[in-house]
Amino acid sequence: MLTLGIDGGATAAKWALRDDSGKIKEGVSEPIDGHTYRPESKARLVKVLNEIKAAAGNEKISAIYAGITGTSSDPENNGEIIEIFQSIFGEIEIEIVIDMVLGYRAHFDFGEGIFLYAGTGSIATYLTETGKVVRAGGWGYLLGDEGAGYWIGREAIRRTLTAIDTKSAITKGSLEAEVLDFTKCKDWNGIKEFVYSKDRSAIAALAKPVISLAKKGELAAQDILAIAADYLIDLVLQIESVVAKPDLPVIFAGGITEAGDFIIDLINIGIGREVSLSKVRIANRAAEIAAENLA
Repeated sequence: MLTLGIDGGATAAKWALRDDSGKIKEGVSEPIDGHTYRPESKARLVKVLNEIKAAAGNEKISAIYAGITGTSSDPENNGEIIEIFQSIFGEIEIEIVIDMVLGYRAHFDFGEGIFLYAGTGSIATYLTETGKVVRAGGWGYLLGDEGAGYWIGREAIRRTLTAIDTKSAITKGSLEAEVLDFTKCKDWNGIKEFVYSKDRSAIAALAKPVISLAKKGELAAQDILAIAADYLIDLVLQIESVVAKPDLPVIFAGGITEAGDFIIDLINIGIGREVSLSKVRIANRAAEIAAENLA
């Protein structure tokens, strides 16, 4: 028998099938989310689950633990998603949680620390000793997610548009030049089409060249990352103020960790201690939790 773990985020769905000996088979599929009231989200989820079922072959999947962005922190509100899983895998042990609860459990036991995540979006999470979720941020790109990939990409675009509107010189190697090159645009009309015709992941993808420029010393890119760090610091401090535990260990995960020491050093200063970077394969850990749920 197999257990299945899924780490379903806005960039990709990473999954792991674990057999009784602990051997893992991993895979990556297109992004999934918990917004099953949208026909396209529901169809994409069904497609990915059928891909995973096919990868399992003739072996039965006996339990599933899945962390999926856009689901509810209240298990009672995830009934429709569980029904979709059951329609494909049968009435087996299935637990669906928000992706950041999975992220937390992949790194900490209950009540042990703070999980800070900055990928496309941003959130800090703490689970109490009884499993209650305490969160800061994670409101989505329309309401928040400051300091994460989409926000960084959007800020780079905004600064480029300001340079265009004010007819400022755009020099080779500058943030503005990088944005125009990345988007293959020359003016507001081109950028407008890029922004409003693309998925949010296309804008979040701009974070990588911004990070690269910051490492090379480009001042505007460094300024964006410094502001991003301030937002991420605030998420940790919000959790601390709610749980009244000021010295909890912090693990930092997500694509924005690629900024390396530049952003990590700022976060360390802001929270008064060093964060640790995630080294866990989260989908693999999810498959282990699924097996533990059967025990």
